[in-house]
Amino acid sequence: MQLNFKEGTLPLKTASGRLFRYNREYLDSLVRELEEFLEQEEFMKTRSFSRKVMFNHELKANNTVEGINDSLATIEKVIEDAKRASNSELTHRIINLYHGYQYILKGKGINSDTVAELYKILSENLLGLEDRRRMGEKYREAPVYILQNGRLDDTIDEGLPFEEVPKYMDSFFEYVNNGERFNNETEYFIKSQIMHFYFVYIHPYFDINGRTSRTVAMWYLLNRHIYPYIIFNRAINFAPHYDKLIKEAKGYHELTKFLEYMLIAVKKELEKEYMMHYLHGLSAREWGAVDYQTVEYLLSMNGSKTVIDYTCFYNRLNDKKKNKDVYETMLEPLISDGTIHVVRETKKSMFDGQKNLEIEICPERINDIDTSMIKRLKL
Repeated sequence: MQLNFKEGTLPLKTASGRLFRYNREYLDSLVRELEEFLEQEEFMKTRSFSRKVMFNHELKANNTVEGINDSLATIEKVIEDAKRASNSELTHRIINLYHGYQYILKGKGINSDTVAELYKILSENLLGLEDRRRMGEKYREAPVYILQNGRLDDTIDEGLPFEEVPKYMDSFFEYVNNGERFNNETEYFIKSQIMHFYFVYIHPYFDINGRTSRTVAMWYLLNRHIYPYIIFNRAINFAPHYDKLIKEAKGYHELTKFLEYMLIAVKKELEKEYMMHYLHGLSAREWGAVDYQTVEYLLSMNGSKTVIDYTCFYNRLNDKKKNKDVYETMLEPLISDGTIHVVRETKKSMFDGQKNLEIEICPERINDIDTSMIKRLKL
């Protein structure tokens, strides 16, 4: 990686004692693009916006980054039935995040005690007996081995030596609470993603490090009222190479490409939010979480967009559904209200002898949209 570093060493050390770094100047054009976008979109700058996305789409996305593909319907059912839900892994991985998000909304400071409390919430009933036995009061007290992409036949990484974890976590909290004041929201987002990366680098626990790191980054943004960027977990779901870039950042001791990746990915999600907000305003009916998800996925697809293509895309990120179920519960309501336009029938059948349909966002609905707001989307 050949970048010209004019500034950017961080007060965060590698295992060898070197400092991590990044090229802030390299990111300037992306910071300007995001700030120009946010200047025009006030509806995203509210606590109500953050709460709306946190407790359905973002909760789902935080688990989906880890390859856990619970659907919105499953998540809503588990949360509604929480008091009488079964003692299952599915229940705990959803309820724990739900309770974790409630915790970070309280506005508490981020320190070793409060993060320990958050981890207790996120990991409840999800850690194995051996991991629980080897956990200290706040951090692991044994080595941890990290599978790449969840594969035993890939390179196995190691977290920092457990004896060093308390010292490195103290540096992490010092960085979080160093009192930096930035001129714009995007600078706070960049810092949140440096936190996100460094927490994963330290790997203070045996499991649930990723979900905890991303939840702590979200917590930092909430405490500073940086609400638009709450959607960054969702951004990771639709952008490839997340694990690869974290691995490279560890190896090169350099975060620029990881931060560039996060800035571009989250800009795409903000543009989708702009589109969804605009299209909902033109609909004659109130949208639910599934309607937003349906349009979001359609905006995320590249190339051919048919009902069958859409179902395949949906099934990569959710509990699997059949073409008929996806069409009737997700696509048909938005076709009926004019948000989605049927371009043509294809020769292939999608279910019960019905021809597969090529679909798109209705062109008439977006004729007057400000195209300067959607630089990263391909409509």
